[in-house]
Amino acid sequence: MMPNSSPSAITVPMMALLGGIFFSAFLLEDLAASGEQNWSDMEMALIFRYVVAMIFGGALAGVLLSGIYGRAGVLGWILAFLGGVCAALIAGILGSAAGLLPNLLSDGWQSTDLISIAFGALVAPLAAATHPWLLLVWVIIVAATHVLCRRKRQHSQLKV
Repeated sequence: MMPNSSPSAITVPMMALLGGIFFSAFLLEDLAASGEQNWSDMEMALIFRYVVAMIFGGALAGVLLSGIYGRAGVLGWILAFLGGVCAALIAGILGSAAGLLPNLLSDGWQSTDLISIAFGALVAPLAAATHPWLLLVWVIIVAATHVLCRRKRQHSQLKV
């Protein structure tokens, strides 16, 4: 696990939450648009695999971007919101790659896999386009991540 003094202990679960929320909203909108009303006909294992993969992608994005959260001043807030945008896009890409991993291992790499992985970057923007309230959720989670990381940084500086 991450050390307690690291902002990663905060960013990993927060970005994993974002990845899961955006993908779930995207999935529910996609299911509603396709007219699928009978959940018993759905491939629940595949849906579960992709939800978990998107949460995993968000967690990895949290690890990669943890250093930019919690910085002081206006520049810190700007970095935090830019990090939130990058985290949403990276979570989609990494989540798509993780979701496709079983297929890649069994079938090998195909050129269409690159399109599917790249499409993952659009999960958050497409989900927010159909559910504008997700933008508020995103702002709240990114702001909370920034504030909590700022407190953790201040607390760890006091210990030194």
